[in-house]
Amino acid sequence: MFKVAIDGYMGSGKSTLAQGLIRRLGNSFKRLDTGAIFRAFAYAYEKTYGTEVVENNVKELLKNNKIEVRFTDDIQNVFVNNENVTPFIRTETISQMASKISAFPIVREKYLEIAKDFASRHNVVMEGRDIGSVVMPDANIKIFLTADENKRAERRFEEAKLKGDEVTFEEVLKDLRERDERDSTREVAPLKPVEDSIIVDNSDMSLEETIDFCYNLIMDKMKERKVINVAIDGYVCSGKSTIAKELARRLGYRVFDTGAVYRGIACAFKYLHNDENKINEETISQFARQIFVDIKFVNGLQHVLVNGVDYTKELRTEEISVLSAKLSPFVAIREKVLKIQRKFAENNNTVMEGRDIGSEVLPNADFKFFVTADENVRATRRFEQQQMMGNTDITFEKILEDLRDRDYKDIHREHGAIKKMPDAYVIDTSNQTVSESVDKCIEIMNSVLK
Repeated sequence: MFKVAIDGYMGSGKSTLAQGLIRRLGNSFKRLDTGAIFRAFAYAYEKTYGTEVVENNVKELLKNNKIEVRFTDDIQNVFVNNENVTPFIRTETISQMASKISAFPIVREKYLEIAKDFASRHNVVMEGRDIGSVVMPDANIKIFLTADENKRAERRFEEAKLKGDEVTFEEVLKDLRERDERDSTREVAPLKPVEDSIIVDNSDMSLEETIDFCYNLIMDKMKERKVINVAIDGYVCSGKSTIAKELARRLGYRVFDTGAVYRGIACAFKYLHNDENKINEETISQFARQIFVDIKFVNGLQHVLVNGVDYTKELRTEEISVLSAKLSPFVAIREKVLKIQRKFAENNNTVMEGRDIGSEVLPNADFKFFVTADENVRATRRFEQQQMMGNTDITFEKILEDLRDRDYKDIHREHGAIKKMPDAYVIDTSNQTVSESVDKCIEIMNSVLK
């Protein structure tokens, strides 16, 4: 994951900068508004106890209230006991209370739990007052944003007037100075630049100039980094998809489900009313020219869209699995998927799974794992999957027969045949759990990277 930390004083424009950078960096990055988490704590506190902040009340607040962050269409909302409080947390009173409440260690512990979990699962832009020092000390780039206090007070004053708040400039400046003092001198995680922070003073910079400057800093840093690619190949029902997802989660990498892309294409083939009895090089080449495949991540989950239609919910049927196996050997389909795979791997720490990832797609992958299991174990897994999906007509014997036929085709197909590369580590899942298999992969990776 690539992590951007933005710290700085109130009124320096941290939130606006983070929003602007997210627009520039695109869908592969997410922004966590950490201030909104503290504001939600403050809102819940004021609603229950009033404006006087007492430590025992803060402890009771966290004990009796569930505060969580949820994302809908990449828009962050904060919930208190399942109530969306996002529209109510941007007042000056809540802002001041958030600063007071955030000084309590128990509040910061809860906040850190939320923030660190988020940073482990996304390319992230995160802003606050201790992001580079405490939340993401391993951030790839740390920006400390500041400006002259009068400039910052002017910005806050203009914001207050737009909201209809009755406040004077002098009051805003006084509150800002008090907030600066409190944030800079508090015992827990005081506001300060760390040694490797890049200090950006935007007193005389416009919003767009600030975004441009910081975006260029990030782009330069991204060019320097070395991404790590993990290739996972293996037989059908060997557990490679599940292992890939869990390994990516624990490493904080992105998982690319290659099989899902092929299944999405199979869904499009079916719903465009193509004749499965007329599958040949010519018809598949024509079909491939007619489709546009896009991969999007929503709340960390990969979605497959073909010509704008999201087929994600329809990928896991036996019919689509069989049709996918028929389509995937054709060069036109493979070349289309290959471009998507390689572009993704260039820009992300990636765990990618399939049947020829280490041999064809990412021959220079940093790590290659080949997942296998006894064929009866694999057939049992597929049989149980079908039973759970309500497909009670199919027999174990039929599943085993289809699996053997699938293995034969995967091994002997002309393009992208499944094979274990000489530099691949074999992970046999016949007698071990997913967690044990992932532990083995991480053990191997750590032994090489240390």
